[in-house]
Amino acid sequence: MAVTQPQRSCVACRTVTEKHQLLRFVLAPDGQVVVDYRQQLPGRGLYTCFNQQCLVLAVKKNSFRRVFGATTQPVELVKLNGQLQQALIQRIKGLILMARKAGQLIAGSTMVLDALKRPAPPVAVVMATDIADNMKQKIDSTAKRQQIVCTQLFDKVSLGQLLGKEERSVVAIQGGALATLLNSELHRYELVREN
Repeated sequence: MAVTQPQRSCVACRTVTEKHQLLRFVLAPDGQVVVDYRQQLPGRGLYTCFNQQCLVLAVKKNSFRRVFGATTQPVELVKLNGQLQQALIQRIKGLILMARKAGQLIAGSTMVLDALKRPAPPVAVVMATDIADNMKQKIDSTAKRQQIVCTQLFDKVSLGQLLGKEERSVVAIQGGALATLLNSELHRYELVREN
């Protein structure tokens, strides 16, 4: 007998799916709505899809007050977005650190470019936001040919600090469970980050 995962519905679009694929919000004791990214905080939860449209619609429809009650403080989309992006960034940092400890990380533009041309290339690439334009274009085009996820996040100093090194402009993660998780989190980051 197959085990079914708990299901929830998005308050905005009403899509029903497994709850781990949705974004959970809870009400803090002070009445503020907070992002429960790991879905571990106590209390009643409200769920939306991982995209801007559903988050905007939930705020517009006043779904948070309707679900959590009259003690709910006014919800500001910018604050929720900020919380969500911070939670995603922390999760991505953690996965990069785990990949480094597991020896699944390639760092530095030359090494990443070489790895992208191999028969078994890395499956995810994270470039610094301040990477040189010509290097960004080289990595982007090589990654696209291989259909590899390529995201810009962190500056060179922050990326280097994650690795315990000097500045780094790009890292790549080899295939495996960590890379799959990182790809998922990078995809979510792209869906919710402000344009």
